[in-house]
Amino acid sequence: MQLFHNSHDSVYRMPFGAAATDSVVKLSLKVIPDDETIKNIRVRIWVNDEETFYDMSAAGKKTSSARLSANDSGDKSILYTAEIKTPHDGALMWYYFIIETENETVYYTNNAESLGGVGTVTADPMNRSYQITVYDKDYKTPDWFKESIMYQIFTDRFYGDHTDTNGAIPKKRNEYVIHNDWYEPISFNTHPYEMGPACNDFYGGNLKGIIAKLPYLKSLGISVIYLNPIFDAYSNHKYDTADYKNIDPMFGTNEVFSDLCHEAKKLGIRIILDGVFSHTGADSIYFNKYGSYGGGVGAYQNPQCEYREWYQFTNYPDYESWWGCSNLPNVNEMTPSYLDYILRDDDSVVKTWIEKGASGWRLDVADELPDEFIQILRKEVKSKDPDSVIIGEVWEDASNKVAYSVPRKYLFGHELDSVMNYPFKDNMISFVLGSINAQTLNAKMMSINENYPKETLYALMNIIGTHDTMRIKTLMGGLSNDCGTQKLSSGNEELATYRIKMLSFVQMTYIGVPCIYYGDEVGMQGGADPFNRGTYPWRAVDIDLRQWYTELGKLRNSTNCLKLGEYKTLYAHEDLLVYARYIKNNKDVFGNKSENSLAVCAVNRSFERKHVDIDLSEFGDFSFFSHGIDKTDVKPIRNNTLEVDVAPVGCEFFLSTDKF
Repeated sequence: MQLFHNSHDSVYRMPFGAAATDSVVKLSLKVIPDDETIKNIRVRIWVNDEETFYDMSAAGKKTSSARLSANDSGDKSILYTAEIKTPHDGALMWYYFIIETENETVYYTNNAESLGGVGTVTADPMNRSYQITVYDKDYKTPDWFKESIMYQIFTDRFYGDHTDTNGAIPKKRNEYVIHNDWYEPISFNTHPYEMGPACNDFYGGNLKGIIAKLPYLKSLGISVIYLNPIFDAYSNHKYDTADYKNIDPMFGTNEVFSDLCHEAKKLGIRIILDGVFSHTGADSIYFNKYGSYGGGVGAYQNPQCEYREWYQFTNYPDYESWWGCSNLPNVNEMTPSYLDYILRDDDSVVKTWIEKGASGWRLDVADELPDEFIQILRKEVKSKDPDSVIIGEVWEDASNKVAYSVPRKYLFGHELDSVMNYPFKDNMISFVLGSINAQTLNAKMMSINENYPKETLYALMNIIGTHDTMRIKTLMGGLSNDCGTQKLSSGNEELATYRIKMLSFVQMTYIGVPCIYYGDEVGMQGGADPFNRGTYPWRAVDIDLRQWYTELGKLRNSTNCLKLGEYKTLYAHEDLLVYARYIKNNKDVFGNKSENSLAVCAVNRSFERKHVDIDLSEFGDFSFFSHGIDKTDVKPIRNNTLEVDVAPVGCEFFLSTDKF
């Protein structure tokens, strides 16, 4: 007896991927019987720690394009089906199949990697269930964000405008190091009060500098800027918040922030802020460990302070800190007064900055914020602006993440709109550098597509580099995290540039929202933190790479199917990945009116030219495709077969707007 189920194929699971609450999911198992008599086939469902079994009924003989083996003609196959009602509330629903014959019981489960798709027959299910993410049927993420291109800025290192201070950089503290030259090396100083680095050197990047560079960002096609923390804090990275309600004086003022939002809006650009709510700075108005804000002020100085209950004191004044960093005391997020101050009050932190012009929040270390906190945050932020976006810093598959032994509920419809798509980054880098082949890449990418609600999937923050990872160009050139400021050789730099072009091409053509880490578009280099946070090289940019990013931005912004089109893998083998983005029946993936189009995207990681013929008959009839990211060439089509020829370490793009 042969068994087959493919959770990526609508013949076997309908609908594909995550399912809404109070809906029906149809599950099917194909069976090619032998001489054994089948007594019963059931599907086992596990949800919210409850086990349910559904009998599956034979739907008659069924032929499928998905064959059990090369010799299977499909004419003897029987499709067993069951309809499963999803729960009323968001949850993870797990399933596998139980096949009982006269002589044995076997199971059809998820594959060993638990990536979904084609499974395996086993004598022991071994906790290898298929996953269905069930999300609130009313869950909605902002439409404007799904169609955006993001740009991440580490403010001190992007650009500074100090015309109102005659060019001088204001110095907030005596121990600060102020660089006199934008291109000076990063300083390394020990923290004056704690163990570890001070991160107290500044180059003078500020909010007015970002305002000055808005036309440049617009030229890249950017429509949303994500700012690393900009609130008053001791360090240059500002993850040690001192005052949530004021912009750091090194960066500007609250009024300048509003000006930034106003000027950006004129160009169709929105601003997203970084919310650091699992801890504050030790040197803050709330904790005041060093007495910077006067005696008797702050939880460390005064046990009777109004902020005392925010913190996790073990044996006063001893306290718990974030990952042992004594300058970052942890907070009790669910303390009522903290919830009021950060989330619930009319002038709460999250509402104040939305009112001043921000269009959403990226939540730092979302894994360390309780689900209940994020749920309240969503409710309060959306009450101020229903169209604002909430993004979580999650490094793994956010649909089934377990943090501190607690299964998280990020994507059930009451918490996050989006997450930073680290799996996308990690999988693409592994593919380009040769750690995994195209088949494995496709399986890993499809697992995310299957596990995330569509509203989340099309709002994913697709990254290839951030302030927490080494510069992508340095990595693509073969250097490691600890390389510091070491530069690539000319040959390795050229290879790195070709690889970056491949990565950025997929970023701009894949499902989700592409996010550019400042300077990646001009070839910035650097190892791990702090070398990945260098100053933007305004006088030494890679003009060719910047033009590449500019053209990609134009391509994405002008091609609806790249933003809101369906996705299908057309070919994935060893070094070559080919996929389609398409809109058909004049409706995008969310059912909104849109023009039909089909884009075929191909990437080749190898050092040899690759060729493959792609049958496009399933999409309709075509006579030609425009070719190249500038869409200037024409590619004739014969017999609905697209001949795809990809240069070494290269990519190709084809677009047709023929009616289909």
